[in-house]
Amino acid sequence: MKFDDVIHELGDFGSYQKRMFSLTCLVSVPTAFHVLMSVFVLAVPDHRCAIPELDNDTYASQGPWHDDLINQSIPWLSQKNMYSQCEVFVKDVTQRDWNNMTRKCDKWVYSKEIFTSTFVTEINMVCDDVSYKTYANMAVMGGMMAGSLILGSLADVLGRKKVVLLGTIGQFASGLAVAFVHSYVPFVILKFCATFFGSGLYLAAYVIGIELVGPKKRKYTAIINEFFWVLGLFLLTAIAYGLRNWSHLQIVLSIPNFLIISYFLLLNESPRWLVSRQKFKEASEIIKAAARTNNVTISEKMANLEEIELDGIGEKVWHMMTNLVLLIRCLVIFANWIVASMVYYGLSLNVGNLSGDLYLNFFLSGVVELLSYFLCLIFLDKAGRKLLQCLFMLTAGIACVCTLFPVLYGTKDLSWITLVLSLVGKFGSSAAFAIIYIYTVELFPTVMRNSGLGLCSVMARIGGILAPYIADIGHVISGDMAVVLPLLIFGGASIFAGLLALLLPETANKMLPDTVEDAKNFGRKKGKNNFDLHSVTLSTQLNGKWNPTFSVDSEN
Repeated sequence: MKFDDVIHELGDFGSYQKRMFSLTCLVSVPTAFHVLMSVFVLAVPDHRCAIPELDNDTYASQGPWHDDLINQSIPWLSQKNMYSQCEVFVKDVTQRDWNNMTRKCDKWVYSKEIFTSTFVTEINMVCDDVSYKTYANMAVMGGMMAGSLILGSLADVLGRKKVVLLGTIGQFASGLAVAFVHSYVPFVILKFCATFFGSGLYLAAYVIGIELVGPKKRKYTAIINEFFWVLGLFLLTAIAYGLRNWSHLQIVLSIPNFLIISYFLLLNESPRWLVSRQKFKEASEIIKAAARTNNVTISEKMANLEEIELDGIGEKVWHMMTNLVLLIRCLVIFANWIVASMVYYGLSLNVGNLSGDLYLNFFLSGVVELLSYFLCLIFLDKAGRKLLQCLFMLTAGIACVCTLFPVLYGTKDLSWITLVLSLVGKFGSSAAFAIIYIYTVELFPTVMRNSGLGLCSVMARIGGILAPYIADIGHVISGDMAVVLPLLIFGGASIFAGLLALLLPETANKMLPDTVEDAKNFGRKKGKNNFDLHSVTLSTQLNGKWNPTFSVDSEN
């Protein structure tokens, strides 16, 4: 008897599963806050060098006398139609006047039109220090990478529920502490910690939700979870619009983690994980409670898990690399995680570079992401995971490549085309990111599912870390290639990863593999001495010991 047989008897998505699933979805909201609030916290407002020796200088004009003083002391950059952000004229001490020689400025004034304060304005992260913003975004992704690797593996050892609690408390403490630091190094360390704990929290909760439901309902849990992520983006937009001070925003967005701690007592451990760790008594109690909540009657043998199969005990995630077929699948999955993350976060974190209002652009970015999840929900089982993953990655790639034309050959009047193509790219990468989550959970066996998802999430953070560097290539090269190269990298990588996805087996409506051996047999065509993973149709002939899904075909 496989654990999916137990789930089938309980009901693929009964009242108990819905209750637990709702609790796991809530963690997506604060996780989205901490990952993408950098768009606002690290925003760079319009600014210029401060007028030397003028203590009360402001970015906004204080009158004709102030305008004259700005013209005398700050170089005007006609090509950019703005005052210099990094240089001031040198004052001739003998003549008590300004000359044409310039020097680097050490003070700046910032526009208060959009933000009253960001962390960038607080420590003057501009000019020679502008790259520090890229490093800060790298720390955010680095925290997610470390959390995925460490806490993802820890969830397979200690349990999903304990890691959910650890992640919630850790993200609340570090996220709140960020608001009270006023120097770069502590800020980066705490940002790293916030996403470190948040990544472990999100992955453990995500796996609890997936492991509770049957194959035919699995897509709903995976995609609806993404809806809560988008809800977090919409709430982030609204709260950031109301709070223009970065520290106030940081405090308010950390509060939900404190509230989530309170429902820890309501969330049960994943019974599938308990079975994999041979904790049958605890798993049985949860199964019985689920049966009562779902108002179904199951046999005593099934309730007590007396004949549950324990294949795969002691198997580790690296055992997926010991077979050529599984190795190729892992590499394809890794490539899709890296590229989907690189494009998704590359477009999300750089939404402030697009023309138009930052808040509107961020909101529209959330809208197209929501639409992509609706399409996934409708077509995921009809078209299958493999085809949709390929199509959405190709959509993101083609959109990024097409952005080259309005950038290189268009005028400012056509800047809206760049925005539209960027949103199309976000649409494709969002859908691909959601699908690869489901694909990974369905391809990795139970005994290493959280570790496998954590390892894949590590790959995704590699893409996330690369994203700001690729976007900033224009700082190190000049000419049209400064604009063209990042788009070519994003687009070309998306197209390549999308085509690679065609090498993966289809997993729609299939039972989850529990062992590495099950994973090896996954998707093989039916034939003599071959294995076939059938769609879920549990026969009345099951005796609790034989699972036809992973059986040797007896035909000659």
